[in-house]
Amino acid sequence: MSSQQPPGWNDAGQAGPAGYGPASYQAQPPYQPYPNGPGVPGGYHHLQPLAMPGQVRAAQVLFFVMGGFGLLAMVLAIVRGDAEAAGSISVTSLPAFLGLICALRFPKRKPNSRGTAIFLASLMLFIGFGTMGRGQPVGLVLCAVGVTIVILLSQRQSGHWFRRPVRP
Repeated sequence: MSSQQPPGWNDAGQAGPAGYGPASYQAQPPYQPYPNGPGVPGGYHHLQPLAMPGQVRAAQVLFFVMGGFGLLAMVLAIVRGDAEAAGSISVTSLPAFLGLICALRFPKRKPNSRGTAIFLASLMLFIGFGTMGRGQPVGLVLCAVGVTIVILLSQRQSGHWFRRPVRP
């Protein structure tokens, strides 16, 4: 405010507080809507992982391995001509096959893929108990993998990954 203007007048000679007239608007640097980056309300993108966390990747790999082993065992039983064994393997491996499909959805964070994967891993655990009860040692592997997947997907970083907004 210049010393020749009466109090309450701005630089443009208009009534009002100094510094708020049309002359006070100058070229500003480009406006960014959020302090920590564009597109994230509140700027909390630093709390959410940008790449798939190791826990989610490990659960995905375990579903791939179990689904692959189940498919291989089923094919070998069919080649041997043992239809009963092939049927038993297909039922035992059903959660792993469905988990394989669910694990394909992990990178895109599709809705309910985490909850479905935890449910399928729990189902794998219970089928493993039943298989161990029949005296088959593969049930111990099913139990161990089911517990591992549930633990991996129940961790905080996994939750942050699946709650992150999906990019188009």
